[in-house]
Amino acid sequence: MPNQVTRSVLAFVPDALTASQVGTWETDASTDRTFGDATTAALFGVDPVQAAGGLPLAAYARVIHPDDRTAFSSKLERVRDHGGLFVIEYRTLPAPGDLRWVLARGRYERDERTGSMTGRGIVIDITESKLDGRAEDRAFFFTEEDAETPLDRAAACAIQARQAIDEVAGSEGLGLRRSVDALLLALGRALAGRISTLGP
Repeated sequence: MPNQVTRSVLAFVPDALTASQVGTWETDASTDRTFGDATTAALFGVDPVQAAGGLPLAAYARVIHPDDRTAFSSKLERVRDHGGLFVIEYRTLPAPGDLRWVLARGRYERDERTGSMTGRGIVIDITESKLDGRAEDRAFFFTEEDAETPLDRAAACAIQARQAIDEVAGSEGLGLRRSVDALLLALGRALAGRISTLGP
């Protein structure tokens, strides 16, 4: 289960990450609590303070477009039960008349101490690319469900590093947090860049 330090990390989102439309999340499957940052909260139309404190998955899933819910639930159920990487694209309806396209990447792993499944990952707002017609090839996002690239592994490691570094106190911790936040921003841009460089 995410500790207070992790919740603080998720409650604090660097301006650069917010501006880049990349959000982070962490889920404890045993308690059905998903902790998200401000960008994640905005993509799902939930209160950012409540998202930082943890909400049931249903609070996020209810705003997924009805046509995408079955695929989302099926893929998520599989990784929540067995662990592993998932990559999925879907639409959300965070507010009346507001349709957002989301690319989510994450990994579920079983905690060796508690046996519970924990998921961590990012969500990227790809709405602009979709509206510009630059991200129409769904196969672009991965042809194999379980494919994992070096970039995916780097993103997973950076998320874990961010959570560990937040336990470092004082000015040393602040400097390290800034560095890993810059890395997360660069990784998010690289992931989103795959979409923006795709031709119409």
